[in-house]
Amino acid sequence: MAWRMNLRYLANCSSQVFSSRSTDVCAGRAYSCLQMASSNSKRQVGSILVDAVDKFRFCGDGDCPDWVLAEIISTLSNLSVDNLEQLAQIVAKRISGAQFEEAVVRSLTSSVTNDGKTAVACVHYMLTNAARYSCSETIFGEEIQQLGLPKDHAAAMCRVLQAHATVIRQKLIDKAFRINELQSIRNVTSPGETPPNCATLELKISQELVDGLPKDTTHIVNIECAQLGALLDEMKLARDIMLKYENKENT
Repeated sequence: MAWRMNLRYLANCSSQVFSSRSTDVCAGRAYSCLQMASSNSKRQVGSILVDAVDKFRFCGDGDCPDWVLAEIISTLSNLSVDNLEQLAQIVAKRISGAQFEEAVVRSLTSSVTNDGKTAVACVHYMLTNAARYSCSETIFGEEIQQLGLPKDHAAAMCRVLQAHATVIRQKLIDKAFRINELQSIRNVTSPGETPPNCATLELKISQELVDGLPKDTTHIVNIECAQLGALLDEMKLARDIMLKYENKENT
């Protein structure tokens, strides 16, 4: 079950970046790597043995996901140092809200992967988690080397983390309390499609948790007109109570 959850993270992360392409191929490729990387309780990474129970600060003092380990071994380690640093810079800027340069990513990763999806997902995971858990550049560098990333590659990742950690952390804080936030509601009732005595509403939810991961979603809901009236009355009552307490605080 653990590897399935890891693949779901990978697929969701890459689909948010490459929204126009299917993620099945990258997930399948990552799974092939997982089978090799996690076949034993201890995993050989170059000349280093990574014990299955090792904990990593950049993972919140938890295990490093198998798919991240597999991607470090199969892709990131095989990129040139300059290409990895450029890739990490692009991903860091994307996390911070900048436009994503998909064509540049494909060019940087073309020597080791077809589309760069899994590489982007891996770098995204590493940078966001290192920033989230306030992992220092020194510890971050040591840990990703322990996972098999060459020293110069690790130094490049550390430079990117140092440059962007504060902005990434602030982005995470800004989003921290916006899970399942109602963005908009629209009446889309259609005489030919809506059931009798019902209203059809379109609800847009920001950062809804789907399989444990945040995702923007849209829901179409049919509600009986009688229930809709009762819901409206309850919401008005809740609003009046909130206004009453707000007025007490202001006096």
